[in-house]
Amino acid sequence: MAQTLVGVFEDRSEAQQVAQELIARGIERQNIQISDQSATTTTTASSSSSGQHEGFWASLKDAFGFGDDDDRYGYREATRRGGTIVAATADDRMVDEICTIMQAHHPVDLDQRMAEWGMSGATAQTSAQYQAPDARTASASTNTSATAGAATTGMEAQRVSQGAEAIPVIEEQLKIGKRAVNRGGVRVVSRVTERPVEEQINLREERVNVERRPVDRPVTDADARGAFQERTIEATEMAEEAVVAKDARVVEEVVVNKEMGQRSETVRDSVRRTDVDVQQLNATEDDVRFRPAYTFADEISADARYRGRSFDDIESDLRTSYETRNPSSRWADVRDAVRSRFGRSRSDA
Repeated sequence: MAQTLVGVFEDRSEAQQVAQELIARGIERQNIQISDQSATTTTTASSSSSGQHEGFWASLKDAFGFGDDDDRYGYREATRRGGTIVAATADDRMVDEICTIMQAHHPVDLDQRMAEWGMSGATAQTSAQYQAPDARTASASTNTSATAGAATTGMEAQRVSQGAEAIPVIEEQLKIGKRAVNRGGVRVVSRVTERPVEEQINLREERVNVERRPVDRPVTDADARGAFQERTIEATEMAEEAVVAKDARVVEEVVVNKEMGQRSETVRDSVRRTDVDVQQLNATEDDVRFRPAYTFADEISADARYRGRSFDDIESDLRTSYETRNPSSRWADVRDAVRSRFGRSRSDA
């Protein structure tokens, strides 16, 4: 998807140099537009065509999504006061290189200038600053654009322009509480069962026997007294039988109770805290000319190929890589900045 990047520069010569470098990096001439106070028409890097000045402002409006012509007042005022605007349209893959080239030529901080001019009512879109690729968002149906002035990257801190900037130090505190939870238990159920039993017992039993015995003797007086009388003799047989009786007795008790005890438990977790490190900046740390060098140093510090190697050992490789990526910058001018940032990034890691 194509994106439009806009930068405001102090004079036309600086803007033209930016345009030439963009062309050298492969940006089509017709995709680069320059406008200033002296130009009555919008020009490309190689030619000018009359009647396109309003077309340039219209394209700028489309790029930013301005809802009103007054929103373009900031850019018009910049050109009226001698500034020159460079607008470049390219694919996403070229955006980083365009940003680097524009930043190397010190674009104007449009927000600051508008504050100095006392302008009011300008929308945030009018004075939008360039944002680094990791902070940009693009819509599938509209172009994303921003001014190159006052660039901020993910590796850079916010600048305090005036007054004070407070960084809150936030620390988490661990608080331990208690709550009751169900951890199970027991259920005691009673039921009636039957089982066969047997016991041995001795029982007595009587039996009557009738015996006839032949006798041959004289009759005695006792026999004579009962002689010739009718008599009945009865003999009863007795026997014992088992009688079953059940007697319920308590033979065991099942007692259910609860005991309460205490135990000590160590709770381990982690809490976060905002730590603020104060670092002294060299004079070049705040110079936008060295931002490409700092970005390059951060990248090589994270590169596994250079892990564990000293700067002197890899300097030749770094020089070739840097000059290939930044043909408009000399290695000799940024060597110390790259070396300083390279060592600091390793120390932080």
